[in-house]
Amino acid sequence: MQETTAEPEASRRRDREATKQALLAAGVEVFAEHGYDAATTRAVAQAAGVNEQLIQRYFGGKAGLLLAIIERFGEQERQCCALPPACASLEDEICGFLEHQLEHVAALGNVFKVALYRSLCDPEVACAIGRQFAETRVALLQGRLEALRERSLIEPNADLEAAATALASLSFGLAFVEQLVFGADCARLRQVSRHVARVYAAGLAPRPAAG
Repeated sequence: MQETTAEPEASRRRDREATKQALLAAGVEVFAEHGYDAATTRAVAQAAGVNEQLIQRYFGGKAGLLLAIIERFGEQERQCCALPPACASLEDEICGFLEHQLEHVAALGNVFKVALYRSLCDPEVACAIGRQFAETRVALLQGRLEALRERSLIEPNADLEAAATALASLSFGLAFVEQLVFGADCARLRQVSRHVARVYAAGLAPRPAAG
């Protein structure tokens, strides 16, 4: 009897999670197409193929749905930043990071558009995005750089938090602003990434001993 009871409960949990994921995906598409203010929960529910009341039940309304999208965005950022394989040289590490961000932002373009547009007028959303950015790109890149410094490939006194922050901001500018907003050629952006990697690698490289 316990197994019979457990199975329907497990099925309900799976259905609930599937519905939430469908609403998150639909929210991204509808918000990106119409803008957050013009988008309606009815349109989101129709796109997801579920009852509109479920948005209130699972997310507390449209604002809660947007925040849940941003939280999922943060998880995708964490996975993205952890994905590029470690490289043997500092230049390759930086170049790999920048190029991976180009691919990542291209794949999640609508999520970036929705989240960043809303952050301009909603401090809560801006705070959530800032937190995700600091916890993902900056922290994970800094960890990669610290590992290279342990191999004596980076100047011992280099401020790696500052370097990671600058590179993370640059990666966002190239991947989102240049690629998605301005429509820059991806091949050209890869050339820029390689050039930036050379410059940063040279700046962070260990300095010759004095004398």
